[in-house]
Amino acid sequence: MAQQTDAMDAAAIDTRADIISQVSALVPRPTAFIPELVEAKLPEVISERRMKAFQVKDYLMDIEASGTLVDVLEGPIPHRTWLAKLFLELDKPRESGRAVTAIKHPTREGLILPLWALPVWDSIVVASQERMLWVQATTWLSPGSHRQDDLQYVEGARALMARIPWGMMVWALPGSDSRSLVGILARFISSAWLGERNIDMIGVICNAIAAGGGNGTRSHMAPVELARQLQALGSLDPEKVRVNSDLRRWGDTATDNGYRLIYIPANIAGIHWVVFRIDTLDESYCWGM
Repeated sequence: MAQQTDAMDAAAIDTRADIISQVSALVPRPTAFIPELVEAKLPEVISERRMKAFQVKDYLMDIEASGTLVDVLEGPIPHRTWLAKLFLELDKPRESGRAVTAIKHPTREGLILPLWALPVWDSIVVASQERMLWVQATTWLSPGSHRQDDLQYVEGARALMARIPWGMMVWALPGSDSRSLVGILARFISSAWLGERNIDMIGVICNAIAAGGGNGTRSHMAPVELARQLQALGSLDPEKVRVNSDLRRWGDTATDNGYRLIYIPANIAGIHWVVFRIDTLDESYCWGM
C-alpha cells in the first residue's frame, strides 16, 4: 500500500511538473525580455466589462474534477479582476468549512476544472495585460511614426526595451503605488502616457524638481482632479463656491507653502490636454497646450 501511495504521489509530481513546463513554454517567464513577451501568442482573455455579469460564488463547486492543460486553455481566460475576486471568495468556504474542489468555467458550458487551473489562468492574464501595454509601446515606437530628428531617441527607447525583463518590479514614483511592474514604462513611452494617472505622475516629478532646485517663484503643479472640481463650480452658487472644502484645502496649501504659480492640467473634450497657470501674486492666469 505504501509503495502504491508513493507511486501515486510521484505521478502527481510528474503531472505538476509537466503542467509547469507547458505553461512556461506558453507564457514567457517574468525574467524574459520584452520583445519575447510582445511576440508571444497568448490565449484570449475575456474583457473586464463582460466578466462583471458573472458572480464568482456561482462558479465554485464541491465535486471532483480532473483536467489537462488543454482543458484549462479550452475556453477564454477570465479577466484578472474576476480572478482576484474568485481568490477572495475561496477564503470564505475555508472559514465556513465548506469544501470547494473545482471551478465551473464562466463562459464554456459544461467545462468544470480543478482548482489548479486558477494559478495557470492568473499567470496568463498577468502576461497578457503586460503584453498589451508593450505591444502599444512597440507600435508607437515604430521608426516610421516619428520625425527624422527624433529617431535617435526612438532607437534608444527600443534598445532599452530589448534589455528589460517584462516582469521586473520597480519602485514607483512618490504619490503613486509604492511598487509597480516595469510595465509602467510602457505607458510613458507610448501614447498611453496621456492618461490621467501619468499626467499626475509627471506633476509629481515637476514638483520634486522645483523643490530641489530652490525655485524662486515657488511653483506647484496640481493634480488633474482639481481641474474637474473647478469645472463643476458652474453649477454652484457663490456661497457654495466660497465654502467648498476642496477649494479651501487647495487655497490653504498654496498659502502655507508660499506658492505663487499654480499649474492645473485639464483634459479638453477627452482628447486634448492643456495647462492653466494661475499667478496668485498678480491675480492673473493664462493657458497653453
